[in-house]
Amino acid sequence: MSRPEIKKLFSFLIIIVLPGWLAAADLRLVVIGDTSPEFLSRKSPFFTQMIEKINELQPEAVIHLGDMIAGYGIRRADSQWNEFDRLVAKIKVPFFRVPGNHDIYSQKSLEVYLRRYGLTYRSVDLNGYHLIFLWNVEDNRLGHISRKQFNWLKADLKNSDEWKGAFVFLHVPTWTKTSKYVLDIDKDFWTNKVHPLLLQNKVLAVFAGHYHRFGPTREIDGIKYYISGGGGPRINNLYVQNGGGNHFLLVEADDGKFKVQVVFRDKIITAEEADVLQEVLKLENPPAEN
Repeated sequence: MSRPEIKKLFSFLIIIVLPGWLAAADLRLVVIGDTSPEFLSRKSPFFTQMIEKINELQPEAVIHLGDMIAGYGIRRADSQWNEFDRLVAKIKVPFFRVPGNHDIYSQKSLEVYLRRYGLTYRSVDLNGYHLIFLWNVEDNRLGHISRKQFNWLKADLKNSDEWKGAFVFLHVPTWTKTSKYVLDIDKDFWTNKVHPLLLQNKVLAVFAGHYHRFGPTREIDGIKYYISGGGGPRINNLYVQNGGGNHFLLVEADDGKFKVQVVFRDKIITAEEADVLQEVLKLENPPAEN
C-alpha cells in the first residue's frame, strides 16, 4: 500500500470512529513513548508524521513516556531539546513528559532538564482524574525511585477520594523479568512498596515505555500495566516479526473505567488485539496476580 493510500485509510478510520469517542469519554489521552531519534540519522519520522493525527483525535492531553531525545554522548543537548520542543509545539493540547534514560543520564543532563522543565516528577488533575508522572531513572539507575520521590507519591495520593481514578506514567517497566537491567532491589521496591500504594488509591493503570514494542500487558490485583515504546523508528525485531510496528496509545476514561486502543500508521485496534507478544514473551515466576 502506498503512503497516500495509507494516509487516506487512516483518515477514513478517524472519521468513522472519532464521533463515538467524542461522545463517550470523560477523559481522552494520547500516550506515546520512545520517540528518541537514531544516533546517526538524528531523525524520528513516526512522531513527526503523527502530530497531525494526534491533533485529529482531540485528546485533552498528550503524555510522553520518556526518551524524547538521543542524548547520552551527543553534544549540545539544548539543541536537541530545542528541536524536540519545536515539534511538540505543534500539538494543540497540554503536553506532559516523564524523563527517560536518554533524557537524563548524568548530572549535567539533569541540570539541563531542570533548567528547561523545572520538575522531574509531578501530578495534575484533569476532568476528574489524577495523572501522576514519575521519574524512575533516578541516580542514573534504570527503574529506580528514591525514597524522597516515594514519600512525595504517598503525600500526593492522600486525596484519592476526590477523583474518579488515577493513571501513572513512567519510563522503565519494573514489573517484568524482561527488565534485565533493573536491579532486583528496585523491582522489589515497586512490588512491595509502590504497587500496594497505588492499589489503595484508585490507580487504574500504569504506563511505561523503554522497550520498543507494545506489551505484553499485565493485570496485577486489578491494576493494568502497559508497555508502549513504539514512538520512534527503532522497533523490537520480535515485535515486528509478530506483526507489530510504530504506534501510540489512545486512552479513554469514563465514569471510573477506561479502555486503551493502539494507533498504528494504518489502523486502530484494541489493546488486546495489539498484544501480540503476550504468549511469545511469557514471564517467568511473575508476582501473584488476581
